[in-house]
Amino acid sequence: MEKDSVESVVTEKKRGFKRKFINFLILFLILTVGLIMYSRYVSTKGLIVKEYRVSSEKIPYNFSGVKIIHFSDVLFKSTVNLDDIKNMVTKMNELKPDIVVFTGGLISEEASLSEEEISELASVLNDIDYTIGKYAVKGDEDGDDFSIIMEDAGFNVLNNEGEFVYNKALTPIFIAGLSSSIKDAIDITSSFEVVDKDSNKDAYYKILLMHEGDSAVSVLKERDDVDLILAGNSLNGSIVIPFYGGVLSTRGSDTYKEPFYEVNNTLIYVSSGLGTKNIYYRFNNKPSFNFYRLKSL
Repeated sequence: MEKDSVESVVTEKKRGFKRKFINFLILFLILTVGLIMYSRYVSTKGLIVKEYRVSSEKIPYNFSGVKIIHFSDVLFKSTVNLDDIKNMVTKMNELKPDIVVFTGGLISEEASLSEEEISELASVLNDIDYTIGKYAVKGDEDGDDFSIIMEDAGFNVLNNEGEFVYNKALTPIFIAGLSSSIKDAIDITSSFEVVDKDSNKDAYYKILLMHEGDSAVSVLKERDDVDLILAGNSLNGSIVIPFYGGVLSTRGSDTYKEPFYEVNNTLIYVSSGLGTKNIYYRFNNKPSFNFYRLKSL
């Protein structure tokens, strides 16, 4: 083969490699931009329901079949608007819950609400149907407007306190709520003070609401009789990689940020929430709320 022909072949191979490399870069750029757009505008919208069955010998017979809805981190005015919340309420009411609990993070930290918006938000949340009760705890994002909105919406805000919850005036369960460990200070003793005064305290099924999942670390060191812990804050890591889990860390949710844990006899569920924090992206992690059916064994 002549020298010119050899050089021509080498040059053509280089051109071919260059074209393939450029095509690869273009494809990579398209996929990257597409993934970013999907995570920003598609994954942050819509709503799914995560359904779980919770069974225990401590659940009284009159609570068997009771339905609990658990939602968290609405973060209004992040990627969530009033229509999104209305849609959430509609889906909740279709499930006909008996108990509704909210584990903090009502309004985005960067948001500022007018009096009209406060009133509208309270009105929408007031439309959530229930037969037994509605309970809430504060998140670290929640300011002075939180208690006003939630109380106007019919929620009992639990701040390091708890109460017996009755169904058909028979054996009760106990529900307690901790303050935000970031914004305030949790007080486990005060939260369980009512039930601890009861001579039959060990027999009651106990549910504890908290915003930051890592508050469970302190609780489980002090008590071994909490049956169900419901938390929020982490958004389950916002960006969820298959077979790996949530990527992003949230202060107060380093240990417990995934959807479910079982520690000894305590079940821990962490809601993925509806809104976004810090970055306006979610991936493989659609906005959601949890739906539990209690079953007595």
